[in-house]
Amino acid sequence: MARLAAHLLLASSLLSLAAADGTLRWDIQKNHDVQAAQLKARSLALQRRALGERADTLTATLDNSIQAGLYSANISVGTPAQSLSVQIDTGSSDVWIPSSQASICSDEKDGGCPGGSFDPTSSSTYVDVEPDGFNISYVDGTGSTGDYFQDTFAIAGGEVKNFQMGLATNTSIGIGIMGIGYNSSEANVDTGNGTIYPNLPYALANAGLINANAYSLWLNDLQATSGSVLFGGVDTAKYTGDLISIKVYPSSYSNRVTSFTVAFTSLSATSSSGTDQLTPSNYAEATILDSGTTITLLPDDVAQAVFDELGATVSNELGATIVPCSLASNPGTLNYGFGGPGGPVIKVSMEQLVLPLTLPNGKTPTYSNGESACQLGIQAAGDLPVLFGDTFLRSAYVVYDLDNNRIALAQTDFNSTDSHVVAFPSSGAPIPSATSAANEDQVTQTASAVPKVGGGSAAGSGTTVTFNPTATGFSAASGFGSSAPTSTGGGKKSAGPSGPEPFRWAPVFVLGATLVGMLAGTGIFALL
Repeated sequence: MARLAAHLLLASSLLSLAAADGTLRWDIQKNHDVQAAQLKARSLALQRRALGERADTLTATLDNSIQAGLYSANISVGTPAQSLSVQIDTGSSDVWIPSSQASICSDEKDGGCPGGSFDPTSSSTYVDVEPDGFNISYVDGTGSTGDYFQDTFAIAGGEVKNFQMGLATNTSIGIGIMGIGYNSSEANVDTGNGTIYPNLPYALANAGLINANAYSLWLNDLQATSGSVLFGGVDTAKYTGDLISIKVYPSSYSNRVTSFTVAFTSLSATSSSGTDQLTPSNYAEATILDSGTTITLLPDDVAQAVFDELGATVSNELGATIVPCSLASNPGTLNYGFGGPGGPVIKVSMEQLVLPLTLPNGKTPTYSNGESACQLGIQAAGDLPVLFGDTFLRSAYVVYDLDNNRIALAQTDFNSTDSHVVAFPSSGAPIPSATSAANEDQVTQTASAVPKVGGGSAAGSGTTVTFNPTATGFSAASGFGSSAPTSTGGGKKSAGPSGPEPFRWAPVFVLGATLVGMLAGTGIFALL
């Protein structure tokens, strides 16, 4: 569940476009009417059926207007349909929605339920299948409890009957989550209260709406007006270069694939003065690709090498990594490699990494020379798993193949207006238009649970992520995460005894700046 405190301030709403050739795609669109978009989606779906077109893929829409930095989607649940928005999250596996009776939905002081809530008494097809059986918590200490239920679920013109979801009657989160990870990581499996059920990707395939348990993610750039998630296919017009697939690895803790863990094998930085290698040779780190994490959490030593390279400063008071906002205009890139030699390499530009930062008083911190301070969308993982969130994923076109345990990556084509959808022909078929990396490096995912992460004091600066739900779950009396086990880490490796020499980033940040009106104990920022 993406909850980074970096004010991305992207406003968009769901235009569900049902694509031909059997895919479901979520398109990110700014400032469009949500209900009008849903009507358009239903209209397009009906047109497809009337014309006898194949339904092998589905296109669903993402929306950034509900909460800054979070990608959400419009869905409908029940009979008659009740419209809601839910956050998309590849780092969890359950779809859950807030109940209209949840106290948070009537608490306007805390924002209420901006994505809407569900009234089960108003649905003629609602079935409560496991009262008090739903229990999920996230690493930021938030979570939800309630019932598992089944009802009609619709998205992007596709409809699934008797779809299982969680109904949160007690929650500290005001908008539902649409987890689309592996169903082996569903909350009832990890808490020991139930068995695996077909979650959304599997349910779409079982209903014949898509051919395979697979989808493609195109978040587009930081200020994008459009982007998409495509269920059941690949859009070859949304990336440049080669689409290369790599393995997804199981957890050593459970010996099952529960997250999108891949082998992160290199990181370098390129600027006008050349390229610096920030990781040693023969490097390999287990890394989770998670759309529910808004920033990127790197191994501590690699993160420090990046901070040294970019002139970034870690502020414990703000709970963020700080850089001058002018860094966004620097043409340099960070280059992430996966799967070893011959694997995909994704370049992330500075403009995709520099995020606005707002203090609790609504003001922006500045350096002593008056330059505004921003947040870098990278932090050290510490005891958390290494997670590549939205500040990485926006630069990558990612295909998640749950049938074959493969991930395909290519450089995203920002703001592409073209579309060429290729459907998976069947379950178990290789990823369309992708080649496999040769001689893939092996990694072991040793992260075993979800440690708690504390938020920062600056609005938009606290890091929160989702991984697998904790085994202890949520207690309404004690709160979330109080007894969650901690991660065992991923075998961090050193970037070298002294780290790389810094690039010529100096023109874009303030050297030796002392600040007026300093935050207590930091000597870094001025409050203006």
